[in-house]
Amino acid sequence: MAKIYKNQEIPKFLLDKRYLFGSVVFIMTFSFLFMAIYTPFSNTAWFDLSNRLDLGMTVAFYIVAVAIMCVSKMFMNTLQSRIRFTYALYILWALVEILIIALFYTYFTHVYVKPVDYEVSSIFFKALGCILMIVAIPYCILTLYAAYRDKTEELQMIQYEMSLNDESAVSYPSLINLHDYNGILKLTINSDSLYYMESQDNYVKIYYENQGKLLSYMLRCRTKAIEENLADTSMVRCHRSYMVNVMKINHMKKGGKARYIVLSNELIKPIPVSKSYLENLIEKIDAYNTSVLKANAASVVASEETLAE
Repeated sequence: MAKIYKNQEIPKFLLDKRYLFGSVVFIMTFSFLFMAIYTPFSNTAWFDLSNRLDLGMTVAFYIVAVAIMCVSKMFMNTLQSRIRFTYALYILWALVEILIIALFYTYFTHVYVKPVDYEVSSIFFKALGCILMIVAIPYCILTLYAAYRDKTEELQMIQYEMSLNDESAVSYPSLINLHDYNGILKLTINSDSLYYMESQDNYVKIYYENQGKLLSYMLRCRTKAIEENLADTSMVRCHRSYMVNVMKINHMKKGGKARYIVLSNELIKPIPVSKSYLENLIEKIDAYNTSVLKANAASVVASEETLAE
């Protein structure tokens, strides 16, 4: 079981750019609280805000530590499309972060603080243990939260897919199949329930409606691949970061020189339209409107024929 867990891919939210840099803020905030409690009981901790010298060293150390973590997160976000981040790799990555920060703390303390009667090795191991506690607790909290969100989305999607097979349904509108980065089918959505998709780095966030609620699902896939796979559906690219369902467009409006799409759900903010995608968008809308008119006309003719009989 432990081996399977180590080889399991981490929740996708942990690799989202906003989530990664948000974790840095959370870890740094937690470290302030931790150091406020820990410093009075340590002989090698020098963090202090009471005088200008110690304040300057504290700020300098935190700036470098934040820079180290930000660079680490940038590499993690960049590499996610090339390598598979398992729990084992994620833990190893965090340990390397901790090691680098501990080495920097040791160097900074030895060169600038110069504590009396303390060897470099003693400073390093104390720093390593301290930073391990500072980073490990926030990482655990963030990982548990991400896992919770991931499972919540999966459960919502399962409930939604079950509702598609409800025998009480009178008819079944066309379904849209969505595949992940490896071509594996991850979910099937009723095209009448799908609103739009938003690109987020190497993920696509899918917004759909289920039982009157607007929900979302993170799919690991490039927007370009999604666009190609859904070329024959009601989905159309309107922006570098957005695809919309023409069935859900209420109207388009102008805001200065920019254009925006207003969807039929009031909770969704207007979606921007790029000039490069405008012509294709209008063609898709016209084709959809034409098909609707033809369907309505056919329905009217069928009704008249029935009445005539």
